[in-house]
Amino acid sequence: MKKLSLFLILTGLSFSVFAQQSTPPQTQEITGVVMDRLTQETLIGVNVLVLDQEPLIGTSTDEHGNFVLKNVPLGRHDIKFSYLGFETVILRNILVSSGKQTVLNIEMEESVFEGEAIEVVATIQKDKPINDFAKVSVKQFTVEETQRYAGGLDDPSRLVTVFPGVNSTGGVQNNAISIRGNAPKSVQWRLEGIEIPNPNHFAGLSVAGGGGLTLFSAQLLSNSDFFTGAFPSEYGNALSGVFDINFRSGNRNKSEHAVQIGINGLEASSGGPIKKNGSATYLFNYRFSTLTLLQPLLPVEGRIQYQDLSFKIDVPTQNSGRFEFWGIGGLDLQTMEAKTDSNKWKYAFSDFTENRIDLGIGAVGVSHSFTVNNKGYLKSTLALSGNSTEYSEERFDDNSNLNPYLNIDDNTSRLAFKTFLNQGFGKRITTRTGVELQQLYFNFDLAGKPDNSSPYQSLIRQKDQAQLYQMYHQSEFNVSPRLSILGGLHGQWFSVNDEFVLEPRAAISWQVLPETALNIGYGLHSQIEELDVYFVQPQANFPNKNLKTSKAHHLVASVDQGIGEVYRIKIEGFWQNMFDVPVIADSSFSMLNYVHDFTFTDALINKGKGENYGIELTVERFMSKGYYYLLTGTFYSNKYKGGDGIWRNGRFDQKIAANVLFGKEFSLREGQNLLGLNVRGSITGGERYSPVLQSASMNAEEVVLDETRAFSQQFDTHYIVDLSVTYRTNKQNYSTLWALQIKNLLGAKDPRFDYNFKTEEVDLIKEGLVLPLLSWKIEF
Repeated sequence: MKKLSLFLILTGLSFSVFAQQSTPPQTQEITGVVMDRLTQETLIGVNVLVLDQEPLIGTSTDEHGNFVLKNVPLGRHDIKFSYLGFETVILRNILVSSGKQTVLNIEMEESVFEGEAIEVVATIQKDKPINDFAKVSVKQFTVEETQRYAGGLDDPSRLVTVFPGVNSTGGVQNNAISIRGNAPKSVQWRLEGIEIPNPNHFAGLSVAGGGGLTLFSAQLLSNSDFFTGAFPSEYGNALSGVFDINFRSGNRNKSEHAVQIGINGLEASSGGPIKKNGSATYLFNYRFSTLTLLQPLLPVEGRIQYQDLSFKIDVPTQNSGRFEFWGIGGLDLQTMEAKTDSNKWKYAFSDFTENRIDLGIGAVGVSHSFTVNNKGYLKSTLALSGNSTEYSEERFDDNSNLNPYLNIDDNTSRLAFKTFLNQGFGKRITTRTGVELQQLYFNFDLAGKPDNSSPYQSLIRQKDQAQLYQMYHQSEFNVSPRLSILGGLHGQWFSVNDEFVLEPRAAISWQVLPETALNIGYGLHSQIEELDVYFVQPQANFPNKNLKTSKAHHLVASVDQGIGEVYRIKIEGFWQNMFDVPVIADSSFSMLNYVHDFTFTDALINKGKGENYGIELTVERFMSKGYYYLLTGTFYSNKYKGGDGIWRNGRFDQKIAANVLFGKEFSLREGQNLLGLNVRGSITGGERYSPVLQSASMNAEEVVLDETRAFSQQFDTHYIVDLSVTYRTNKQNYSTLWALQIKNLLGAKDPRFDYNFKTEEVDLIKEGLVLPLLSWKIEF
């Protein structure tokens, strides 16, 4: 509390000093660039208009496609972009503040049909995916949403849990998600179009595919797509969903900076033109956290800290296209010491275990794009990514001797090259054809005790390399102004098992009425396992080297109904059929339920199956007149068949997930200040679990579950409430933002089992905390 009080005093003093400066300006500039979506060429003479102002504020793009709207009042505004021969674009409720210029990068689509008596509705970008080939199970999320939505904690993984079909599976402390009943490990992350390793701090330590917080800061994020099924053919090696993350570019007109101080650490960012009056820009962000102020609230003792750096350099040229240099990197450290008094030892990991975790992840790349034949563009990317895990765990025995229990030294890296051609043929056909080549390098050294009764031993030791090659083609044919048909193929070859998979994809989009759309999508999808699974070495052999990829048929149908300009209702049904799933022979185990196991060394066979089906509902009111709301609900079933051939409920068969999100903004001092209140309520079915065998657990001195009745029981329904309060003040040439985010306001508990060495029984432990995050940010 002393540290918290000191933080509040210091930031309050800073706020007071800035508040004593001169009266803030009443206006700001909106700037940006407008491009042709098909060719990525800039458009000259596009009309840009602020709709809600009298007299009207407007301008047009110059010879480089750039525009500047001057003297725009602070607050939220609707911006309209219109151009002869192109579909009109309207952006709603764009926030304008004094701290920095509002930068908009707009892509406009050429009107396909002309001269026909058809009602044309202007495109409102809010609910439209960035990828034109995506018609079902996709949601664009914006930078503002990651900062505004209650419970999001500026983290894309936590943000998307408000979307239909998505459940949080890691509790308050972990951002792992399950999409439509699938394991978190089946989600793929992409940055600037390239697959990257799990980009989370403390990635995969408790849940494979999850972590504590993503490396992506909202300071760098651009609007991005999130897929939950039946994705277009350019997305491969993913079984359930894809995060397609993009970074924004810096402001070409002026340098802008931001500093944020919070309970969880310090963050600083800077961006702007590299050279005065030049077109090249830079943008970077750095975060450092020791979690010192939060440490008393967390359920673990020891030292926890993390840091990350993200950047993007954008260099457009006159005749050689656009070059973009980008990267992310993160370092994590956690140490934990055992309790000194052996009389207090109850649970192995938290009481008489010492460990140290050092994690590192990074990705850097260069992308190049240029226009081809005035009807398309070619984009190529070369990237290097990798991650490193060093983990050591020691435990005290009955004689108070510290003995090694687990040691991990894993290093993986990936050199990837991707290129695709986006091409238009006439006005009705658009295609995208590409290849992605990945050279995988890995060095695994795993030693430990598979269970308490086993000796400490080498489990995996392998240094090698592999290749993952992918190629794809997709086409969109506009049959009529209201009907589009999409088709494509994705091919994938993996060198370790020498398997080639050909995956068809298709979709139909029918605008039944001006505000009513019917969409149907299908896709076959596959995903390789983590590389160490292929190189387990029981009996000094490699039983999993010929393991095939898990595969799934996705079928999705949706009805999307717009109501006026700010309301939307969507109903989407889905069915997924999984096959070739790795399982353990004569066992209930299936990789469809995999969460986390450092010492996994079992032989697997491709005899497993699975089935997910359900229906999703979305009712949304976009931000308008100072408020918004979002209601989502998912009702679904998740079944699987393990190596014993028996169909069972899956681990993530939670049956129901529902969210209510509401936010209200209060404009103060004629729009100079904004007070924001946001609240979220969530209801999710409890995760399923296998019954505990108390007698067997006592003999093994660890938790032993009855796998013959796998996932036959279910924890209680989870009720979560999140709250965020923000207060933005606009001053002369800068703005400040206070933010209080409270995660898990009701203190809901996450259940787990652990063996109690004092009572010699398995205890059901329920842990949960109210997580408050207070921060202050200045933008200038």
